[in-house]
Amino acid sequence: MKIHDTVRLVLTTPMSDREIADAVGVSKTTVGRYRRLADAKHLRWSDLAHLAPSKLTQRFNRDPNGNKTRKVPDLAEIQQRLDDGVTLQVLWEDYRREDPHGTLSYSQLAARMRRYRKTLPTGMRMSHEPGYKAYVDFAGFKRIPLPTYLDPTTGKLVAVQVFVATLPASSLIFAKCVPSQKVPDFIQAHVDMLAYFGGAPLTIVCDNLKSAVVHAGKQFVLQASYKEFARHHRIAINPARPFRPKDKATVETSVGIVQDHIVARLHQRTHHSIEELNASLAELLDELNRRPMTEYRKSRWERFEASERQALQPLPVEPFVYAKWVAIPRVPKDYHVRVDHHHYSVPHALTGQRLTARLTADRVGIFKETEEVASHTRSFERGGHTTDPAHLTDDHRAWSERTPEHMVAWAKKAGPQVAQFVRNHIGKSHPLAALPACDEVKALAEKHGTLALNQAAGEALHLNTVSLGTLRRILSKQSQAGAPTKTTRPRHRYAQGSKAFAQRVKEAAC
Repeated sequence: MKIHDTVRLVLTTPMSDREIADAVGVSKTTVGRYRRLADAKHLRWSDLAHLAPSKLTQRFNRDPNGNKTRKVPDLAEIQQRLDDGVTLQVLWEDYRREDPHGTLSYSQLAARMRRYRKTLPTGMRMSHEPGYKAYVDFAGFKRIPLPTYLDPTTGKLVAVQVFVATLPASSLIFAKCVPSQKVPDFIQAHVDMLAYFGGAPLTIVCDNLKSAVVHAGKQFVLQASYKEFARHHRIAINPARPFRPKDKATVETSVGIVQDHIVARLHQRTHHSIEELNASLAELLDELNRRPMTEYRKSRWERFEASERQALQPLPVEPFVYAKWVAIPRVPKDYHVRVDHHHYSVPHALTGQRLTARLTADRVGIFKETEEVASHTRSFERGGHTTDPAHLTDDHRAWSERTPEHMVAWAKKAGPQVAQFVRNHIGKSHPLAALPACDEVKALAEKHGTLALNQAAGEALHLNTVSLGTLRRILSKQSQAGAPTKTTRPRHRYAQGSKAFAQRVKEAAC
């Protein structure tokens, strides 16, 4: 605006160059140059008053580049290519190849792009539908450190993380201290958030931390436990774009509010556990949500009760149970997969395939895609194994059942006398040493039947013996006594005996 005032005073007042220079704040030489140009071109203020300062500058000042024009690339096109992932260095090199004599340096192009970005619309006022979205984030404080509590056992301060969530339609805020940002604490904070809201939104917008998103980007991959939580509560998870904090600007604002109104006050108190810390936080949070907002003249709770509570989905009847998911790259040849340092069996037909294990506090479920193929009681024995007999092959199952206990169980089904015979036989020596004899008893049952075996075992016990030879002889006598009498086939009238055959041989020799 100085040029505007200077030219006006030169053309409309009798003031000297020195007086004008002092009044406007420019040099006397500049005022004199403007006066000479105006006289030479016969300029009048009535012709110049409507011009903008930039136009006046063109009339009264020379181009610092000596009226040389620089070939400037299309800044809008450059910004589009930058959004596509091309670097500014590459674009500047392309510009220099097209115009080798160009005077636009890389730093000048970067400065022009910075000024251009300031002219772009970067913010959009959003209207939020009640019950549609919830924004969540962990608070990363800069001005105020994270909350801490004094561990009574070690006497050291333990820092905790602050989980913050907000419903944008009503601006209701939820906050809680958690030990870490790991998956169990992250999901438990979500469960407590839904309990605080009394319902579930349709969508949750989260950051791209590893507890939520395994692979970020357009084709993002959610963490398995987080996906299960969302499926249980019928919620869609929509991660914010990487390096786009404005995608969740609402919760970023809530983080600042929590920092100023809650965390700053928590540092004024001494807490000895995270439970005490959360109790104090809950008091301050309730006070924050019930405080009237300047813009709306209502508190966050009042706006939530009026418009958003009834819009939330009802919570499931069964509470969510956190489970850890573990990938099993390949089922080994013994079809026992290693999960949390313990080995669990799966059906032998799945050998060599890729599975997934789901661990809760007391169960281990193993899945092939979405189908559960095995379920076991969780064991914390490191290096041990848990086997379901139904998963074994026929040969392996028969071998696994070759134990004294299985032999006695089989004998009970065969009959009381067989059971007593087997028990007496096992009691005579080491149980494992009696297994071959028990195998032979089972073979006799297959040959003669359990009814005959039970009767023969009773006779052997009556004779006060558990000899297998005695048992075989008894069964042999039983089979002979019960077999039909052998009948002699009638001799054919033309059949001749050995004497006739010998006589024919003698005659033939003569």
